[in-house]
Amino acid sequence: MKLKLILFFITSYTCFSQAKFEASIDSITTKEEAKTFLKSHKNETKGKLITFNKEKHKTKLATELFELSKGGKKVVKSENGKTIYKLIDKKPSSHYKASIMLFDSNKTSIAEINSLRSFILKGIRNKEHKFENLARVYSSHPTAKTGGDLGWIKKGTFSKRFEKAIADKRVGQVFSFDEHREKKHYIIMKTQDNQNIEEITVLKLTEHK
Repeated sequence: MKLKLILFFITSYTCFSQAKFEASIDSITTKEEAKTFLKSHKNETKGKLITFNKEKHKTKLATELFELSKGGKKVVKSENGKTIYKLIDKKPSSHYKASIMLFDSNKTSIAEINSLRSFILKGIRNKEHKFENLARVYSSHPTAKTGGDLGWIKKGTFSKRFEKAIADKRVGQVFSFDEHREKKHYIIMKTQDNQNIEEITVLKLTEHK
């Protein structure tokens, strides 16, 4: 009899705790509240905030999350437990598209960089070489492997000077740009005009059995 009572109270407490936990999730409406929740429940669940971009993220999960309304939830169950996704924010953000080649004046002199950039720009403008092929050879940026393509970039990712220089150019235009303080020097090709792309911020929580 005592054992049954103990099991009853344990089960009741577990159900109450679970209900309280889920009610706490339901009450989250902002990124700040989500961060506070993660700190206060770090011993109970693993969680993080994730941003999905409609142009970049084309998985089945991302598509299903974009279909949710703000505050909506998706629960994915597995043998090890369940993962809860709660949509915290949903809005369009300005993005632009460009490809780059990066040259570092900490490693190479400005004179050598400018000479190389003149050679590269001439080759591209005369259509003797393709931007992506030269990026693979000369760029020191991580995107060199993919021909310098940055993909869709959220406005505010780079400096205001960098982004204004791109905004002022026409699609397809190739030009040099310098960030002297950072010792970074670029050849940039604008590949697409600004576009508003929908982004969602999702709170991901994983509960293990």
